[in-house]
Amino acid sequence: MSYAPVFPENVTGFVWVEDGRVVGNVTISQDEGRFDRYLISNVAVKPSYRHQGIARAIMQIVVEHLKGRGAKWMLLNVRPNNYDAVNLYRDMRFREVEMRGEWTLPPPLPYPHTPTQAVWEYGGMGVRALRHSDRRVVSELIRAATPANVHQFRAPRLAEFDPNWEDLFSEIISDFFVGQVTHRWALERDGKIAAIMMIRAQHLFSPHRIGIQVHPDYRGRVENDLVTFALRDLARFPKREIRAAGASTQPELIATLEQHGFKFLNGLMLMALEL
Repeated sequence: MSYAPVFPENVTGFVWVEDGRVVGNVTISQDEGRFDRYLISNVAVKPSYRHQGIARAIMQIVVEHLKGRGAKWMLLNVRPNNYDAVNLYRDMRFREVEMRGEWTLPPPLPYPHTPTQAVWEYGGMGVRALRHSDRRVVSELIRAATPANVHQFRAPRLAEFDPNWEDLFSEIISDFFVGQVTHRWALERDGKIAAIMMIRAQHLFSPHRIGIQVHPDYRGRVENDLVTFALRDLARFPKREIRAAGASTQPELIATLEQHGFKFLNGLMLMALEL
């Protein structure tokens, strides 16, 4: 869920001192490969010193510091339910780029298990397993599904649906030892891939997981079929919590998840300030 880049060695920051002790801090990390862009993290103030303008003062110091270094952008992640922080950043003219989070559905599953072949044929969906030959189309779909304002700051996340050989090998080993089953599916409409889905089912203790990406041309038309497919498929595994990934840039998917009983669990909102 995090937008954090790989940190280079030059991580800096500031502390705020009151009454002879550190009561606030912030960390500044240069975005590797983009020397005009910095990630701000660990913005914190001790509880007894909050609501005194310290967080705002720290952030204003960071803004002036980075302007002096020729930075063009400041990025930060914030919990969407941290209303004080979100309001502070909005007041400082940060803009919201994207919120990525998880939605949760507690057991028991609302759907009875349907044999796999019948699930494939559910509603004439045209669902099939993703193939290695789909890699180019999968990459194009994910890029198309990533809005330009998000792509400006973060590359499309391909690994979940198109893992490299090293990650795929690690996944196979993990599936064997952890007791999980990972499948990737393609939904075809009009002779082309309209959406892709990852279902990771657990035999032991962890929650089941669902990830979905829909091509913009098919948004609002296939999400219900995909979520229903996933729930029916997971019904053949032990009953446990299901977690589904979603983003604020996927309102149709979020609405569908919530219609099926999923509730927002947690997330991170990427915000950006142009200096």
